[in-house]
Amino acid sequence: MPLLSHNKTSLRYLKASLSAVLLLACQLACADDDYNLALSRVKSLSCNSENVEQYLDHKLKPSHRDLGWQVFKNDHGYDVERTFLVSKSMELRYRWRMSWTGKLDPVTDRAKALCS
Repeated sequence: MPLLSHNKTSLRYLKASLSAVLLLACQLACADDDYNLALSRVKSLSCNSENVEQYLDHKLKPSHRDLGWQVFKNDHGYDVERTFLVSKSMELRYRWRMSWTGKLDPVTDRAKALCS
């Protein structure tokens, strides 16, 4: 009889462990989807007959070093930023925010002036 009781306890523990692993996997996949959604929405914003990504690529000067795109999760949604290194002490940052509702807004003055 104790062997049967031990097996039931093991099965319960196994079920709980599998549920926790599946929940974590789903949360990670959903976060990755939101990250990619924010990044692709900002890159595809219309900007002077191109999209933001194309326009910034053309704006890059040979003397600038492209530090690429970054996405940051915050309390309001996701911030998406593209950074260029101009010199050792100066960076150009273009940042937009995608809220949890999906609204996109430029955050930095450079992003606000980019496509106007």
